[in-house]
Amino acid sequence: MKSSSDSIAWISAKDLLQSHKSGELSKGEIIDASLARVNELDNAGPCLRAVISQLKEYVPVRGRNLPEGELNGLPILVKDNIDTSDYPTTAGSLALEGSHPSQNAPIIQALVELGATVIGKTNLSEWSNFRGKNSISGWSAIGGQTLNPYVLDRSPGGSSSGSAVSVAAGYVPVALGTETDGSIICPAAVNGVVGFKPTHGVLPTKGIIPISSSQDTVGIFARCISDVAFIFGNLLDVLGRSALYGGSFSNEYEKYKKLQTAVRIGIPRIGFFGYSVKLDQVFEEAINAISASGVEIVDEVDLKFATDFSIGLDDEMLVFLWELNRELNKYLHDRNVEGVRSISDLIGFNQRHAKEELAYFGQEHFEKACALNHEMYEQYQQSQTNNIRRTETAILKTLTLAEVDVLCVPSMSPSWVIDRVNGDAIAGSGYSVAAVAGVCSINVPIGLVGELPVGMTLIASYHEDAKLLAIAERLESILSVRLRPKFFKSI
Repeated sequence: MKSSSDSIAWISAKDLLQSHKSGELSKGEIIDASLARVNELDNAGPCLRAVISQLKEYVPVRGRNLPEGELNGLPILVKDNIDTSDYPTTAGSLALEGSHPSQNAPIIQALVELGATVIGKTNLSEWSNFRGKNSISGWSAIGGQTLNPYVLDRSPGGSSSGSAVSVAAGYVPVALGTETDGSIICPAAVNGVVGFKPTHGVLPTKGIIPISSSQDTVGIFARCISDVAFIFGNLLDVLGRSALYGGSFSNEYEKYKKLQTAVRIGIPRIGFFGYSVKLDQVFEEAINAISASGVEIVDEVDLKFATDFSIGLDDEMLVFLWELNRELNKYLHDRNVEGVRSISDLIGFNQRHAKEELAYFGQEHFEKACALNHEMYEQYQQSQTNNIRRTETAILKTLTLAEVDVLCVPSMSPSWVIDRVNGDAIAGSGYSVAAVAGVCSINVPIGLVGELPVGMTLIASYHEDAKLLAIAERLESILSVRLRPKFFKSI
């Protein structure tokens, strides 16, 4: 699909910024082109519904000092659970429709200080996909159903659906999302873009509508890994967190890029293969190409070594429910929106607006969170310990004992048909272990199954984000996969 804004739709963030610095493109021209593409593909054309609110037009602000940082001229879209004073922050819920937070979240303020322009907020799985059972990825009462730009009747994944689709469809070169368990990796994989989940806690989550402080993480979507590294490094500098990476993330990243002659990649197979035969075939082809390039593949590493490794779904669910009850209640109380100051208020609101809010699935998670009592606190603490220790021990021991730099697994099954009756039909995924443990992970596109994108997930240890991104960039260059959507109605 060709559009009037197609000429700059696929330019990388770094190249776009260079075009601005050289005077080839003005800030207004760049932002107007992004907004035009949103209007062409989101509000008309295939109606992707990836954007929930947006800048109407770019108007230069005169008469005051404006940031001239490293990202000056870059348009960015951010998930609509991240507080922005210029746009409503709603989590897709009618209960918060039109409500503006009083100030930007720290992560947004950092973008502003760097000179980036947030041109809008992206649609998401309502309440980041933690309201009720049998939910539908990419659906919210305010934003409607986000569509996958590759095949329009297929799911865009969740919960950072709109952010991934916005990058895949060429609205912006970079978008922010959040992940609690898969909400970066999943939509990145099914939309054919890079999705990076940093080490838990490195980027601030204050001012973000919460699920679980144990796992909530800000992440970055882009079409290439060098853009991810560039944005991440600049954010760390402004936020004062570069000390985590020897004082300069960019220097550490470049160091790892130069020291890759003996990279070892471990492939754990038990539990990560078999949920999609065609995905497995594309993954094997990618691994063979990587091996042929000289990267050492250590096959069948044992992620169960010295531990009864399995993701404790009951433990994870209790942690989520307990922390949702504590943290979302606090967020809503502090947000001070009339009539919506607790999860109990949300439940009542949804019941009163059931035709719009509860048309496709319920709010069982909200109800269970409200039903928790203080007698369960010790059980919550034990579940939190079990949950993190189980995955942390497995990942760190595997990396150490197999002497590998990263683990590599298929990200998840190809996208499924959007089903408003039965909800999501995810066949399998490889991202949860990194999300639960809090280590860094990234989706790298590896090709197509038919017309549907698929990816691989790389996992590294705590604060090895620079090494992870450097290795991922090397694999990206080996595979040379560059995907663009064709907006098929169905396959």
